[in-house]
Amino acid sequence: MRLALTGAPGTGKTTLAGVLMAAYEVHSVRALAEACGALEPVDDDGAHPIDLSLLLTHVDRLEGDVLVEGHLSHHLRPDAVVVLRCAPAMLSERLGLRGYGASKIQANMEWELLGGVHAELRDAEADVPVLELDATSLGPEALAARVLAWRDGGYARQTEPLIDWLADAKHLPS
Repeated sequence: MRLALTGAPGTGKTTLAGVLMAAYEVHSVRALAEACGALEPVDDDGAHPIDLSLLLTHVDRLEGDVLVEGHLSHHLRPDAVVVLRCAPAMLSERLGLRGYGASKIQANMEWELLGGVHAELRDAEADVPVLELDATSLGPEALAARVLAWRDGGYARQTEPLIDWLADAKHLPS
């Protein structure tokens, strides 16, 4: 089973992956990309582009219960996907504390506001179970408990409606 743990930067993917290490063999997208030479030179915006086809060849060799953490993990043919979401205002605070510039914060807030991961999964016609979790106020242990309950339930398809930040005006940019 290959589980992708994805979401915008700042949603808590790495922290949650650390809590889930007892249940899964955890790999970060970045470490996997470095291991197979798929990490390209830094772009002008400070991001490291990744050769996804080279990375996918490497990831396809992983065996067992594997969790791949990173905002690109849902592109690596997972069997199931956990999407961490975070209210845009909180996400802005978290990214600001990381030293992100204003334009990068804005871009990530917009991606979160619009549910970017879900759009990418739809575009890729990915037919896998997805568990969406709101990491705005839930701590890593509570999030991990939900992931493990989902695993223990056979990775059932989520029946609750997806988070819609646009439906609540308090999440809209002023």
